[in-house]
Amino acid sequence: MKIETKPGEMKKPEMFIFASADSFGGGGQALIAVLYLVYLTNVLGINPAWAGMGVMISKIWDAVSDPLMGVISDNTRISLGRRKPYILAAGTMLIPAMAILWFPVSFSSMTARVVFVTAAYLLYCTVTTINFVPYNSLSTEISTDFKIRNQANMIRVVFSLSATALCTLLPSALFGLYNKGNIPLSTFYVIIVLGFGAAFALPQILTGLFVRERVPYEKTKVHFSPAIFFKPLKVRSYRRLLILYISQKINMDIISTVIIYYSLYVIPGISVTIFLGAFLGVPIILFPVLSRLVNRTSKTKIYRMGLPLSVIGAACIAVYPPTAPHIGVYILAGLTALGFAGAMTMSWIMFPDVVDLGELSLGQRIAGSFSGLMTFVCKTSAATAIFLVGIVLGLTGFVPSTGATGTIAQPDATVLALRLIILLSFVLLMGNAWFTARRFRLSPDLAKRVKYFLEKRRNKEPLEGEQAEYDRIMKEFG
Repeated sequence: MKIETKPGEMKKPEMFIFASADSFGGGGQALIAVLYLVYLTNVLGINPAWAGMGVMISKIWDAVSDPLMGVISDNTRISLGRRKPYILAAGTMLIPAMAILWFPVSFSSMTARVVFVTAAYLLYCTVTTINFVPYNSLSTEISTDFKIRNQANMIRVVFSLSATALCTLLPSALFGLYNKGNIPLSTFYVIIVLGFGAAFALPQILTGLFVRERVPYEKTKVHFSPAIFFKPLKVRSYRRLLILYISQKINMDIISTVIIYYSLYVIPGISVTIFLGAFLGVPIILFPVLSRLVNRTSKTKIYRMGLPLSVIGAACIAVYPPTAPHIGVYILAGLTALGFAGAMTMSWIMFPDVVDLGELSLGQRIAGSFSGLMTFVCKTSAATAIFLVGIVLGLTGFVPSTGATGTIAQPDATVLALRLIILLSFVLLMGNAWFTARRFRLSPDLAKRVKYFLEKRRNKEPLEGEQAEYDRIMKEFG
């Protein structure tokens, strides 16, 4: 997809620096979703219900800090920019926060362990807030050109999905080595903190230093009040986007959270690496197709078109017999991913278009507030997945282990619960998303008309006979 750029517009090196920073958005969330609960239960020996509860407590803070960070970045007026100072700061704080988060505490008191991991997760979530909210806001402001912005955000999604795949596969394999006693806990800790931490932190620092903010904004600051937290929810298209994002994100995080348990207790012996490689690799392979479609057809149509196939594939995975050939599970994972690819890639590609609609509707560009709520949803989805899976495992009699003790047999109720979690997450969440996306047509033509009306407003030009079209757009999307 070749795009001509105007003087001062985003060039490829800057585009790739910006896009690479979302390796933390995808990879960091995947690392938590796939490994943190099993780390708490099978390494620190914490009951899964208590582990999930500790993670969910931090979401009370996120409910305040994420929207607050959005307002802070919207009101920042310094030469470096509104978003970049915070991205740069978060990059420097990330490795220390991860060092505390994954520290293998050995308190004899279960209460002390739960308190420590809750506090550590709270600190980590604060650092991610300082990063995610401004970065997601920046995704709407890197360019005023529809196609360039689409291209940059599509490349961003590729980095995010690639990091999600790597940070699902490698930690899973790493945990397997630890679980079999092939590496000590100290090695596991160093690789997680320094290896993954450095890979996440460097792109943030580069983005904070070298990426430009190009979309104009009013010099007047946003008046702070609790109501500003929820102002984006006045925009109809934003509410629909949240439904689509919540459904896709929680569903993905649930699958990531249960897959190690599925490989240990439901279909013993399957390779988590191959399963997740098939599941996460398909959207990356489809990138050339999706990147062409995104400039030509409705993004919500791309989101929903394969969801029925994903539901069928997930249902087959949920009921797959433990004695059947493992290759069948891997094929089903690939088919499920084929149907799920549009939903996995489109939410953040739609986000800049929805922010533009929000500016047209509200009369001010508060991308930070829009990003704050989306970031809260993003982080809450992983915590919700951990919480729900942890509670279900606890209620079904899951037997936690401590240290590298291998696989412990689990009750039949636990095995059945793991199957039902996979089935219901797709049927309920993605079924709801399909119906929402069907009623929400976010087309390239709409994006161009919204940009046209925004430029008219910024230049204080009259609509001159175009009021009816403006009113129609506001009625349907505003």
